Amino acid sequence: MRMVKKPEAEYTPTVLQSALGEPLRSEQRTNELLPRVLSRLDLFAIFIAIVLFIPNASVVQATVGAGSATYFYWILGAVTFLLPGAIVTGQLNRFMPVDGSIYIWTHRAMGPLLGFFAGFCAWFPGVLVLLSASDGVLTLLQGIVAQIWGAGATRIMPWQQGVVVLIILLVAGWLSTLPLRLLMRFIKGVILLYVIAILIVGLAGAVWLLKGHAPQVPFTSSRLGFGGPNIVLYGVIVLALLGIEVPLNMAAEARQPNAPSLFLRWGPWIVLLAYLLGTFGVMVVVPQLQNASSLPYSTLTAVNMVFGAPLAVLVGFIFVTFFIFVVVVYNVTFARILFVSALDHRLPSALARVNRHAAPYQAIFVQTGIVLVIALFTYFLGPALYTSEGANFSAKVYNVSQATITVIWCISMVILFLDLPLLLRRFRKLLAKRPEQLNAPAWLLYLCSGVGGLASLLAIWTTLSLSWDSTLIPNGQWTIIVGVATLVSLLIGLIGSAYPRLLSSLEEQTAAARENAELYQELRIAYTRLSELDQLKDAFLTTASHELRTPLTIVQGYLEVLREMDDVSPEMRRSFLEKACRACDELVLLQANIMDASRLKVDAASLRSTRIVLKEITTAVSELFEPWIAQGQQSIEIDIDARIAVMADETRLKQVLHNLLANAVRYSPPRTSICVAAIEEQETHMACISVSDQGPGIPSDRQVEIFDKFVRLERDLNSKVRGSGLGLFISRQLVEAMQGTIRVESSGVRGEGSTFLFTLPLAEG
Repeated sequence: MRMVKKPEAEYTPTVLQSALGEPLRSEQRTNELLPRVLSRLDLFAIFIAIVLFIPNASVVQATVGAGSATYFYWILGAVTFLLPGAIVTGQLNRFMPVDGSIYIWTHRAMGPLLGFFAGFCAWFPGVLVLLSASDGVLTLLQGIVAQIWGAGATRIMPWQQGVVVLIILLVAGWLSTLPLRLLMRFIKGVILLYVIAILIVGLAGAVWLLKGHAPQVPFTSSRLGFGGPNIVLYGVIVLALLGIEVPLNMAAEARQPNAPSLFLRWGPWIVLLAYLLGTFGVMVVVPQLQNASSLPYSTLTAVNMVFGAPLAVLVGFIFVTFFIFVVVVYNVTFARILFVSALDHRLPSALARVNRHAAPYQAIFVQTGIVLVIALFTYFLGPALYTSEGANFSAKVYNVSQATITVIWCISMVILFLDLPLLLRRFRKLLAKRPEQLNAPAWLLYLCSGVGGLASLLAIWTTLSLSWDSTLIPNGQWTIIVGVATLVSLLIGLIGSAYPRLLSSLEEQTAAARENAELYQELRIAYTRLSELDQLKDAFLTTASHELRTPLTIVQGYLEVLREMDDVSPEMRRSFLEKACRACDELVLLQANIMDASRLKVDAASLRSTRIVLKEITTAVSELFEPWIAQGQQSIEIDIDARIAVMADETRLKQVLHNLLANAVRYSPPRTSICVAAIEEQETHMACISVSDQGPGIPSDRQVEIFDKFVRLERDLNSKVRGSGLGLFISRQLVEAMQGTIRVESSGVRGEGSTFLFTLPLAEG
């Protein structure tokens, strides 16, 4: 039996998701809006872009104070934070492979309030990183200029820096709305070049030593311990290693369930190796006493001192390109938190909208808008308000924002490291029966959660304790400023956590009101339709009762006369019977018109158009009216060129002509003529056929209405002229089915008559 492939958008819960009960709306609907396009390599590239910031100014600057112990702290940070983070997030993703990662994990482990708060703590630093990554591009551009013309050529005003940053943010915001599959092709290419550039930085250190130079930072100069520089270094290293869970914000968009395993297994080791190589290159080649302003691009300086300016400039441009795409990657990945929160009605539902490229463009625009406002304050408004600070203001804002990132992000990691133990404990019986659901022994998962949580708390403490640059912000002020910035940010998150309840209630009320409005609209439409049907029924009953009563009365009258009069002559008897038969014919015609009107849509769908010579068919139909014409001393004149031919259904065209001629004969006074004419309209490639009479005419206000069902003029209801009120309706339906139009022209003045005109497509040749 052939297996039927499940549709991509179908939600298939894991064992733990099934045990958790009713899924969140975002768990079910994400893949209805965001397709599965990410491969294992795509997630690995996203991980590198999120975590591996080799030219990070703060990390390089901090390494100056700790000596060769920097290598140890890199390893310590990886072992105590990055590796536990990989193990814990890998297990959480095994339990719940969803977009939004920590937001949904915490929602399931601790409830919706803390879930939203954790999502905020994970999302807000990502927005600030958009600014810091853009500033990193600016720093690297200054570094490229310094490699060519020297450090003195890199001084620019804050507003000039701001212009560059704004351009980067706007361009990156636009790129973030493009198809994800296309973006990943460029990102993977840039990541490959980035890794090569890192190898060049590490190679610079090796070549420097091979040439016989002594390392600028001796390998024996080590400052182990928890002194000031070491504490700062560990905190900044944790900042550099933050982000292990970010690629899993897009886990539901992975093509294979095990796609994250590649970066979770090998990513931490590659990132650690890359940071060690970068640190090695800088510490071996770049002098310790170098001007502090050049520290942010020390990696380029190392390449320049060993291989020369051209290669340093090339490496610099690779780093610049990488950081531009870092802004894109952060924008794309962190927008998923807003997206899934909106799907769950924890944020306005507009944030869940996607564009034609399946990108959550509203969430991306919101993030870009927020960071643009921060950039405007940092580079334009702030320096203008605090003129005494000068260029230092932007540097202070940058350092404070980076420290705030570290604290808030680490708070989210503390919550993440709590999620797993809570889930393990809650479902310990289930997991005891299904041990294959665990990526590692339970004791190791608990250990990693504990170690990672403690490392996150230590990073928070170290970041708040000592300033990253005491010359800009002294330690005492640093703790207050960073602490206040963090508390304000967390307060916003807490308020936001309460907002979804109000929003959810408002959404429910709005949805109920919307549903009531839709029901009311449907009822109003149904009522209008029923009213129209009721009016149509009344019109039908009025017309039918009048038209049925007259011929029935005639038949009844003549039959009663014949029954009561025995001495009627054969000639009179024959006359009475002929008149009764004519009345029966009228009844048959009325019944036929009603049946035609009821089945007209079915017949119109089966019309068969053929080439018809218009004069021939008009002549044939007109001959059917000879008895009535002779009786009324009328005439039918046909003014049609024998060469005019149309494309139409022959039977239905005869019916249209019969209806129009019947009306003309019925309403024309005795001894008048009826004219049937036709002309070719070359511009529209149509033939226009007209049937004119000299009857009472049709008032202008009724000339559209008479083509509806059961419509007759009031004057005709009380006249001797009988009809069903269906002939013109049937004619209009048939003409339109044959790709034509029909209308009437009449002054409404008695004696000037009416002209009915209808068009049909001309036949070729």
